[in-house]
Amino acid sequence: MDLTAPRPWWPLGDMEQMRDALRHWLANNWDTSITVGEWWERLASAGLAVPTWNRSHGGLAATAQVQQVVEQELAAAGTIAPPLAGDGVRLMGPILRQFATPEQSNAVLPALLTGRQLWTVLLTEPGTDDPQATTCTATFDWKYVVIDGTKSCTDDSATHALVVTRSADLPGHRGLTCLLVDLAEPGVSTEPGLVRFSAMNTDPANVLGNRDAGWAVVKTILPYLERSLAGRIRRGLVNVEPGIAAGNLDRTVAEVLAQHQPLAPPPVDRRAR
Repeated sequence: MDLTAPRPWWPLGDMEQMRDALRHWLANNWDTSITVGEWWERLASAGLAVPTWNRSHGGLAATAQVQQVVEQELAAAGTIAPPLAGDGVRLMGPILRQFATPEQSNAVLPALLTGRQLWTVLLTEPGTDDPQATTCTATFDWKYVVIDGTKSCTDDSATHALVVTRSADLPGHRGLTCLLVDLAEPGVSTEPGLVRFSAMNTDPANVLGNRDAGWAVVKTILPYLERSLAGRIRRGLVNVEPGIAAGNLDRTVAEVLAQHQPLAPPPVDRRAR
């Protein structure tokens, strides 16, 4: 997916026309013989993975009403949901759109929207739920940032992470730096609920926001832990875990549909009349 590539024109101001346009698009693009990765690529290239995002970030700059219509039509066609599991779209998307450099956005956002990467946020450490108590260090040398320490992890399937580190000998929220990290790199080991860094080298270009000023990123993340339109369950759609480690990208849509059932719509309270 190319963030700068043109996307189909959608009648975002007229919901009935939008439904018709979506049905036409689905008739030409929904195909159970293609791979899940190809289906997600088609969704993202059309701006349908997260339509409420700005066009420059892979969306359509659409309203929540448009997103609801998109979800309804995708569900009516029995499709696989966009790759929205984990923290990738729910947390990383908004944070990247606010703090990332153009180079970081171009590297990460397409991978999020097409399901190639599954991101998590490593905010806290064993024994504490407070990011201000971070002891995992980031040491800046002449060429690399060297990460050492252990972080708590809520998604053991994650392939990449935003890591909150302490880069200066300052207390509390001061002296924190946030880094974008590939968890497959040397110096990283994982076990259930934990990610350990042992002299892990990463490029200074992977600093998100400003060095020693990572609290600005952290305090922006915290509200998204509790609320997010993009992160809510899409009922009626088949939800499949993204990321290379999950092994779904190269499976055919037909194979996945045979093993997964869509989430049922919420029950209707018939007492409310």
